[in-house]
Amino acid sequence: MQTLVRLFGKPIRKGVQWYLRKPREFNYGTLKLIVAPGVFHPGFFFSTRYVLEFLNKENLAGQRFLEVGCGSGIISILAGQKGADVTAIDINRKAVTNTIENAARNSVKVEATMSDLFDNVRPIRFSWIVINPPYYPADAKTEEEHAWNCGLNHQYFEKLFSRLGSFITQESKILIVLSDVCDLKTIFAIGAANRFIFEKISERKVWADGRNYLFWIKPV
Repeated sequence: MQTLVRLFGKPIRKGVQWYLRKPREFNYGTLKLIVAPGVFHPGFFFSTRYVLEFLNKENLAGQRFLEVGCGSGIISILAGQKGADVTAIDINRKAVTNTIENAARNSVKVEATMSDLFDNVRPIRFSWIVINPPYYPADAKTEEEHAWNCGLNHQYFEKLFSRLGSFITQESKILIVLSDVCDLKTIFAIGAANRFIFEKISERKVWADGRNYLFWIKPV
């Protein structure tokens, strides 16, 4: 399965990018979004739905919530709808603009900021941090490619884990979704080198992405 996913993953992504050359509507529950060209579409890949289903069961009221890599903003908007104080960040300026527009479209307050990981995040401690990361080991050549590529040497994860501790407490909940397509061993090792461990919550088999996993990231 992993061989098939690696073989067809890039053509699938290219096909989705072609389809998304125009704005596309996407609905989830009561949320109604327009996904702008150049922005990660939550309907084509299972990871976003996986996170949404999990968060739907959580009490987020009054929580300081940070989404790292917000794309269309759907996860942040759901969190805001559930009463969280939401900050959303993305390195792609199109994604930030799309998040702001979609939050307004759904009458939900979200503070969205263009940021390379934590570079432009206010120095506060979050109750929740949710991460749907890029994990293909290649360098991003455009803003849009940052949704897929984590750097040839997993630089995204190096930077993520080197800075993460400054934005959490021991009680913070840090949720990440990963796939068996990515190099889990390397990502876990980068986390461990920065004194973080991964605790698996659940896993789900999906054709287009092998298996998806939800993990808690915990400081040690």
